[in-house]
Amino acid sequence: MNPSQGLLGSIWHHSIQSIRGLRYKASARKYPTVFVDDVVLDKPRYGFRKERQPLLSQSVTDSVFPAEEIRKLYIEQDKPVPIKFRSRSDKIARRNLEKYADEIASGEAHFKLGQKQVYLPKARIALLRSNAKHTPYQAKFLVPRNFNKLDLRDYLWHVYGLRALNITVQLLHAKFERSMTDMGRYRGPQYKKMTIDMEEPFVWPQLPAEAKSFSETIENQTDIIEIKNSLGSDKDKQTNAFDGLYKKPVLPNKFITKSFKQEAEKKMNKYNETVTLKSNKDLVNQFLGY
Repeated sequence: MNPSQGLLGSIWHHSIQSIRGLRYKASARKYPTVFVDDVVLDKPRYGFRKERQPLLSQSVTDSVFPAEEIRKLYIEQDKPVPIKFRSRSDKIARRNLEKYADEIASGEAHFKLGQKQVYLPKARIALLRSNAKHTPYQAKFLVPRNFNKLDLRDYLWHVYGLRALNITVQLLHAKFERSMTDMGRYRGPQYKKMTIDMEEPFVWPQLPAEAKSFSETIENQTDIIEIKNSLGSDKDKQTNAFDGLYKKPVLPNKFITKSFKQEAEKKMNKYNETVTLKSNKDLVNQFLGY
Protein backbone atom coordinates (compact mmCIF):
# COMPACT_ATOMS: atom_id res chain seq x y z
CA MET A 1 0.00 0.00 0.00
CA ASN A 2 1.33 3.40 -0.96
CA PRO A 3 1.70 5.57 2.19
CA SER A 4 0.67 8.66 0.23
CA GLN A 5 -2.83 7.26 -0.37
CA GLY A 6 -5.75 6.78 1.95
CA LEU A 7 -6.24 7.59 5.65
CA LEU A 8 -2.86 6.27 6.76
CA GLY A 9 -1.15 8.43 4.20
CA SER A 10 -2.81 11.60 5.46
CA ILE A 11 -1.89 10.76 9.10
CA TRP A 12 1.72 10.11 8.10
CA HIS A 13 1.86 13.38 6.14
CA HIS A 14 0.49 15.47 9.07
CA SER A 15 2.87 13.82 11.54
CA ILE A 16 5.86 14.68 9.37
CA GLN A 17 4.69 18.31 9.09
CA SER A 18 4.21 18.59 12.87
CA ILE A 19 7.75 17.30 13.48
CA ARG A 20 9.14 19.79 11.02
CA GLY A 21 7.09 22.58 12.64
CA LEU A 22 8.76 21.98 15.99
CA ARG A 23 12.14 22.71 14.49
CA TYR A 24 10.97 25.75 12.57
CA LYS A 25 12.15 29.11 13.96
CA ALA A 26 10.88 32.32 12.43
CA SER A 27 13.29 35.25 12.10
CA ALA A 28 12.55 38.73 13.49
CA ARG A 29 12.27 40.22 9.98
CA LYS A 30 9.12 38.17 9.35
CA TYR A 31 7.31 39.45 12.47
CA PRO A 32 4.23 41.58 11.70
CA THR A 33 4.67 45.33 12.31
CA VAL A 34 2.49 46.67 15.10
CA PHE A 35 1.97 50.36 15.94
CA VAL A 36 1.18 51.52 19.45
CA ASP A 37 -1.67 53.78 18.34
CA ASP A 38 -3.46 50.84 16.74
CA VAL A 39 -3.44 48.72 19.92
CA VAL A 40 -6.67 48.86 21.97
CA LEU A 41 -6.41 47.55 25.54
CA ASP A 42 -9.30 45.62 27.01
CA LYS A 43 -11.36 47.42 29.62
CA PRO A 44 -11.39 46.04 33.19
CA ARG A 45 -13.96 43.30 33.46
CA TYR A 46 -15.37 44.07 36.93
CA GLY A 47 -14.63 47.78 37.22
CA PHE A 48 -12.47 49.48 39.83
CA ARG A 49 -12.46 48.58 43.52
CA LYS A 50 -15.04 50.41 45.55
CA GLU A 51 -14.13 52.40 48.65
CA ARG A 52 -16.01 50.90 51.54
CA GLN A 53 -16.52 52.22 55.01
CA PRO A 54 -14.40 50.69 57.80
CA LEU A 55 -15.87 47.94 59.91
CA LEU A 56 -17.21 48.60 63.39
CA SER A 57 -14.25 46.73 64.86
CA GLN A 58 -11.89 49.14 63.04
CA SER A 59 -13.59 52.32 64.18
CA VAL A 60 -12.32 52.20 67.78
CA THR A 61 -8.65 53.25 67.81
CA ASP A 62 -8.20 55.44 70.92
CA SER A 63 -8.92 52.96 73.71
CA VAL A 64 -6.70 50.65 75.76
CA PHE A 65 -9.51 48.08 76.04
CA PRO A 66 -11.37 48.30 72.70
CA ALA A 67 -13.35 45.04 72.99
CA GLU A 68 -15.94 46.52 75.38
CA GLU A 69 -16.62 49.56 73.18
CA ILE A 70 -16.76 47.46 70.00
CA ARG A 71 -19.24 45.10 71.64
CA LYS A 72 -21.45 48.09 72.60
CA LEU A 73 -21.37 49.41 69.01
CA TYR A 74 -22.55 46.08 67.60
CA ILE A 75 -25.33 45.88 70.19
CA GLU A 76 -26.51 49.47 69.52
CA GLN A 77 -26.77 48.81 65.77
CA ASP A 78 -28.56 45.48 66.29
CA LYS A 79 -25.79 43.44 64.68
CA PRO A 80 -24.44 40.06 65.84
CA VAL A 81 -21.32 40.49 67.93
CA PRO A 82 -18.29 38.58 66.56
CA ILE A 83 -17.02 35.70 68.66
CA LYS A 84 -13.68 37.33 69.52
CA PHE A 85 -15.49 40.33 71.11
CA ARG A 86 -17.91 38.29 73.23
CA SER A 87 -15.42 37.37 75.97
CA ARG A 88 -14.94 39.44 79.13
CA SER A 89 -11.15 39.56 78.88
CA ASP A 90 -11.06 43.37 78.72
CA LYS A 91 -13.04 43.61 81.94
CA ILE A 92 -10.51 41.39 83.71
CA ALA A 93 -7.61 43.34 82.19
CA ARG A 94 -9.08 46.65 83.36
CA ARG A 95 -9.50 45.27 86.86
CA ASN A 96 -5.89 44.04 86.90
CA LEU A 97 -4.66 47.42 85.66
CA GLU A 98 -6.49 49.28 88.41
CA LYS A 99 -5.11 46.86 91.00
CA TYR A 100 -1.60 47.32 89.59
CA ALA A 101 -1.89 51.12 89.78
CA ASP A 102 -3.06 50.94 93.41
CA GLU A 103 -0.16 48.65 94.37
CA ILE A 104 2.40 50.96 92.77
CA ALA A 105 0.85 54.03 94.42
CA SER A 106 0.98 52.35 97.85
CA GLY A 107 4.54 51.01 97.34
CA GLU A 108 3.59 47.34 97.54
CA ALA A 109 4.67 44.46 95.34
CA HIS A 110 2.82 44.32 92.01
CA PHE A 111 2.81 40.49 91.97
CA LYS A 112 2.02 37.59 94.27
CA LEU A 113 4.94 36.99 96.59
CA GLY A 114 6.40 33.53 97.05
CA GLN A 115 5.96 31.57 100.26
CA LYS A 116 9.51 30.21 100.49
CA GLN A 117 11.78 32.43 102.60
CA VAL A 118 15.43 32.66 101.52
CA TYR A 119 17.66 34.66 103.87
CA LEU A 120 21.08 34.18 102.22
CA PRO A 121 20.65 33.72 98.46
CA LYS A 122 23.53 31.93 96.75
CA ALA A 123 22.59 32.92 93.20
CA ARG A 124 25.04 35.10 91.29
CA ILE A 125 23.33 37.74 89.16
CA ALA A 126 25.38 40.14 87.03
CA LEU A 127 24.11 43.33 85.40
CA LEU A 128 25.26 43.46 81.77
CA ARG A 129 25.59 46.37 79.41
CA SER A 130 22.52 46.73 77.24
CA ASN A 131 22.64 46.22 73.48
CA ALA A 132 21.84 48.83 70.86
CA LYS A 133 18.27 47.49 70.51
CA HIS A 134 17.49 48.05 74.19
CA THR A 135 15.93 51.23 75.53
CA PRO A 136 16.98 53.04 78.74
CA TYR A 137 13.93 51.43 80.39
CA GLN A 138 15.41 47.93 79.92
CA ALA A 139 18.15 46.13 81.83
CA LYS A 140 19.89 42.83 81.05
CA PHE A 141 21.12 40.33 83.63
CA LEU A 142 23.22 37.17 83.55
CA VAL A 143 21.48 34.66 85.82
CA PRO A 144 21.99 30.99 86.77
CA ARG A 145 20.40 28.41 84.51
CA ASN A 146 18.02 27.19 87.23
CA PHE A 147 16.51 30.69 87.52
CA ASN A 148 13.12 31.48 86.02
CA LYS A 149 11.20 34.71 85.55
CA LEU A 150 9.45 34.51 88.90
CA ASP A 151 12.74 34.00 90.75
CA LEU A 152 14.38 37.03 89.14
CA ARG A 153 11.35 39.23 89.74
CA ASP A 154 11.18 38.20 93.40
CA TYR A 155 14.96 38.57 93.83
CA LEU A 156 15.13 42.09 92.40
CA TRP A 157 12.14 43.23 94.45
CA HIS A 158 13.34 41.94 97.83
CA VAL A 159 17.06 42.72 97.46
CA TYR A 160 17.08 45.99 95.50
CA GLY A 161 13.45 47.15 95.52
CA LEU A 162 13.39 47.10 91.71
CA ARG A 163 10.14 46.41 89.85
CA ALA A 164 10.48 44.03 86.91
CA LEU A 165 7.40 44.80 84.82
CA ASN A 166 8.12 42.39 81.97
CA ILE A 167 10.83 39.74 81.63
CA THR A 168 12.18 37.95 78.55
CA VAL A 169 14.59 35.00 78.66
CA GLN A 170 17.47 33.96 76.39
CA LEU A 171 19.22 30.60 76.77
CA LEU A 172 22.45 30.86 74.77
CA HIS A 173 25.08 28.27 73.94
CA ALA A 174 28.75 28.74 74.74
CA LYS A 175 31.50 29.13 72.17
CA PHE A 176 33.66 26.29 70.93
CA GLU A 177 37.01 25.93 72.69
CA ARG A 178 40.14 23.91 71.98
CA SER A 179 41.77 21.64 74.54
CA MET A 180 45.52 22.13 74.94
CA THR A 181 46.17 18.41 75.48
CA ASP A 182 44.38 16.65 72.62
CA MET A 183 43.31 19.75 70.59
CA GLY A 184 39.72 18.51 70.75
CA ARG A 185 36.89 20.95 70.24
CA TYR A 186 34.16 21.19 72.86
CA ARG A 187 31.46 23.54 74.10
CA GLY A 188 31.22 24.99 77.56
CA PRO A 189 28.02 25.09 79.60
CA GLN A 190 25.05 27.15 78.45
CA TYR A 191 24.29 30.51 80.01
CA LYS A 192 21.02 32.32 80.53
CA LYS A 193 20.23 36.02 80.11
CA MET A 194 17.10 37.86 81.17
CA THR A 195 15.93 41.32 80.09
CA ILE A 196 13.50 43.27 82.26
CA ASP A 197 11.38 46.37 81.70
CA MET A 198 11.64 49.06 84.39
CA GLU A 199 9.62 52.08 85.49
CA GLU A 200 12.51 54.54 85.48
CA PRO A 201 15.32 54.81 82.92
CA PHE A 202 18.92 53.87 83.63
CA VAL A 203 21.92 54.87 81.49
CA TRP A 204 25.36 53.36 81.96
CA PRO A 205 28.00 55.95 82.98
CA GLN A 206 30.90 56.51 80.63
CA LEU A 207 34.20 54.86 81.42
CA PRO A 208 37.06 57.16 82.45
CA ALA A 209 39.96 57.58 80.06
CA GLU A 210 42.34 55.73 82.39
CA ALA A 211 40.16 52.62 82.51
CA LYS A 212 39.74 52.67 78.74
CA SER A 213 43.49 52.91 78.11
CA PHE A 214 44.13 50.18 80.70
CA SER A 215 41.65 47.83 79.01
CA GLU A 216 43.30 48.47 75.64
CA THR A 217 46.73 47.60 77.03
CA ILE A 218 45.34 44.42 78.60
CA GLU A 219 43.81 43.39 75.25
CA ASN A 220 47.10 44.02 73.47
CA GLN A 221 48.98 41.98 76.05
CA THR A 222 46.56 39.06 75.72
CA ASP A 223 46.94 39.12 71.93
CA ILE A 224 50.72 39.08 72.27
CA ILE A 225 50.61 36.16 74.69
CA GLU A 226 48.28 34.15 72.43
CA ILE A 227 50.54 34.68 69.44
CA LYS A 228 53.66 33.83 71.43
CA ASN A 229 52.17 30.61 72.87
CA SER A 230 50.63 29.38 69.62
CA LEU A 231 51.55 25.88 68.42
CA GLY A 232 51.75 24.03 65.13
CA SER A 233 50.47 25.80 62.05
CA ASP A 234 49.12 28.68 64.16
CA LYS A 235 52.64 29.75 65.12
CA ASP A 236 53.56 33.08 63.52
CA LYS A 237 50.46 32.86 61.32
CA GLN A 238 49.61 36.52 61.70
CA THR A 239 53.20 37.77 61.61
CA ASN A 240 54.48 36.06 58.47
CA ALA A 241 51.29 36.01 56.39
CA PHE A 242 51.64 38.32 53.36
CA ASP A 243 54.41 40.41 54.99
CA GLY A 244 52.70 42.24 57.77
CA LEU A 245 49.09 41.65 58.65
CA TYR A 246 50.28 42.01 62.23
CA LYS A 247 53.33 43.90 63.45
CA LYS A 248 55.25 41.64 65.80
CA PRO A 249 56.02 43.43 69.07
CA VAL A 250 59.58 43.66 70.32
CA LEU A 251 59.58 42.37 73.88
CA PRO A 252 62.46 43.07 76.30
CA ASN A 253 64.60 40.04 77.07
CA LYS A 254 66.34 41.44 80.16
CA PHE A 255 64.75 41.26 83.55
CA ILE A 256 64.53 44.50 85.57
CA THR A 257 64.98 44.02 89.28
CA LYS A 258 62.83 45.72 91.88
CA SER A 259 65.71 47.71 93.37
CA PHE A 260 66.78 49.04 89.99
CA LYS A 261 63.21 50.06 89.26
CA GLN A 262 62.98 51.97 92.56
CA GLU A 263 66.26 53.80 91.91
CA ALA A 264 65.12 54.72 88.40
CA GLU A 265 61.82 56.08 89.73
CA LYS A 266 63.68 58.20 92.34
CA LYS A 267 65.92 59.67 89.66
CA MET A 268 62.95 60.46 87.43
CA ASN A 269 61.09 62.16 90.29
CA LYS A 270 64.17 64.22 91.15
CA TYR A 271 64.61 65.25 87.53
CA ASN A 272 60.96 66.31 87.27
CA GLU A 273 61.30 68.39 90.45
CA THR A 274 64.33 70.23 89.10
CA VAL A 275 62.58 70.92 85.80
CA THR A 276 59.50 72.33 87.50
CA LEU A 277 61.64 74.41 89.91
CA LYS A 278 63.58 75.88 87.01
CA SER A 279 60.43 76.77 85.13
CA ASN A 280 59.02 78.46 88.24
CA LYS A 281 62.23 80.47 88.69
CA ASP A 282 62.09 81.60 85.07
CA LEU A 283 58.52 82.79 85.52
CA VAL A 284 59.40 84.75 88.67
CA ASN A 285 62.40 86.39 86.99
CA GLN A 286 60.26 87.29 83.99
CA PHE A 287 57.64 88.82 86.26
CA LEU A 288 60.21 90.87 88.24
CA GLY A 289 62.04 91.92 85.08
CA TYR A 290 65.43 90.44 85.87
